Order: sequence, then structure tokens, then C-alpha cells
Amino acid sequence: MKKFLITFIVIISMASIFITGCVEDTYDDSEEKTANEGLLKLKITDKLDGIEIIHANVIISMVQVHKANASDDGDEEESDEEENNEDENFTADANGEYEGEVSELIQFIGLANNGEEPYNWSWDFGDGNTSYEQNPQHSYQSAGEYEVNLTATDNKSSIAWDKTIAKIGIDGEDEASLAGWYTIVENPQTYDLIALTNVSEVLGEKNLSEGKYTQIRLTIEEAEITINNSGEIEVHDLKIPSGNVKLVKAFWIYEDKTTVLTLDFDINESVHKTGKNNYIMKPTIKVLQE
Repeated sequence: MKKFLITFIVIISMASIFITGCVEDTYDDSEEKTANEGLLKLKITDKLDGIEIIHANVIISMVQVHKANASDDGDEEESDEEENNEDENFTADANGEYEGEVSELIQFIGLANNGEEPYNWSWDFGDGNTSYEQNPQHSYQSAGEYEVNLTATDNKSSIAWDKTIAKIGIDGEDEASLAGWYTIVENPQTYDLIALTNVSEVLGEKNLSEGKYTQIRLTIEEAEITINNSGEIEVHDLKIPSGNVKLVKAFWIYEDKTTVLTLDFDINESVHKTGKNNYIMKPTIKVLQE
């Protein structure tokens, strides 16, 4: 399976609100990119508008994206693979399913039959990482169900492939909710969106497998606003009806390209007063693609 680089940008439009975002605010440009991958970057910014909110604090503890099922990606790639499979007797076996816990090293086993040795091996672990060993070890950093793909090429350049799954840190009742989700950032960090007015910062980035993605999910732990009320400085907690914010937006990851997405928070539409000194946050967010 090919992989691509997606860049996530988060833009927050706020009318005097202070958001604390859980994102990775730095990344190492010098890190070498694995072949056939693309980069995902997350950025955060603020556009001041209207009301006199001095700060808006929001703690975003996790950002995830959801990949469409293989059947939703169309048949073009599958037909290409069929043309490349020159020897129908040559087969590969990924030897799954695999199970383990987060950060646990898992031993993967690659097998091939009826081809001309020596074989070349290519593993795609479904989390943006690959290996060219026959029997690699790999650990996952987030719980979920991952699609694992193995491609074997023999000495006559015939190609065979197999796929399986790796269940990481989940039991049966969690599988449906976690399948297909890829974690982009998961280390809470704080941002004062008022200080980010009309600028943007990298929120996070990750190499992802090529294909169609359909959703973005933010986990918001806490939020508060600081306002100027007729000369009196007040700090109010923002109640969050749901800790998870799901954004439905289809986007594609392409090989050796960077996809940049901007999450534009409209704070004026997100903050609501429900009573005396009671405020709630129901995030209104646009997903923009460069």
C-alpha cells in the first residue's frame, strides 16, 4: 500500500476567546521521510472578531482522522494490482491476525510460496510506518484496529500480496468505534488564541497511507474564557456538551505530496451564554483545504 503526506492546519476564528489546543507545536524538518509517504501538518491560528474576550482557553487532548473502507476507494488500484500479478501460483501470507498492546513490540511473519527466490518484502503496518524486512518487529502508539498489508516480489518480478489486521489495545466491544481511526496528535498543549490572532502555528503532522479519509475528530478536555465585563475582568468555565467534536470532511492523501487542512474555529458562533455567568462551548468549525 502506498503512503502519503498530509498537512493539517487548524485555524481558529475567535471573538476574544482563549483556546488551549492539544497539539504538537514543533516538528523536525530534518527527519528523513520514508519512501511513498505524505506529510500531515496541523496548524492553529486565531482571527479576532467582535466581542471583548481577553482569553479563550481550550485543551484539545487528541486529534484523529478516519480512513474510508477499502471498498470506498474505488476499484482502480485493485485492477492495477491484478495486472501486476503475473504468476497466479505465487502467493504471499501475512500470517495474521495480530494482537497486542500500545507500545508493545509485535513480531510480524512474512511467508511466500511458489515463487522464484530470493524474495523482496514490503510491509505497510497501517499507521504510516513500513518495513522491508521479511519478519519485522513493530509497535503501535495508539489503540485501534489497523489494516496490515504485505507485498512480496520474487526474482522474476512477479508480485503477490496479502492483508490482515492488527488489533492494538482493544477488546471486542471497542473494535467498531476505533476501526479506521489514525491519531495525529495526542499530547495536550495550551494555546492562547488571542495571542494567535491572524497568525497560524503547526498543530501537528503525520505520515499517512494513501487513500480517502472522511472524518476528523477532536477531543476537547477543558475550556474557559476571560472577558472584560464593563471594566471587570471575569473568568468563566466553558461547559462542553460533548468532549468529542466530529468533522465530516472528505480529503485524499497522495503519494509524495503534502495535504494541508485548516480547522477554522468560529468562536463567535461557538460560545453561548445560557444563564447568568454560565457559558457553553459548541464548536463551530470549518475545514479548509489548500
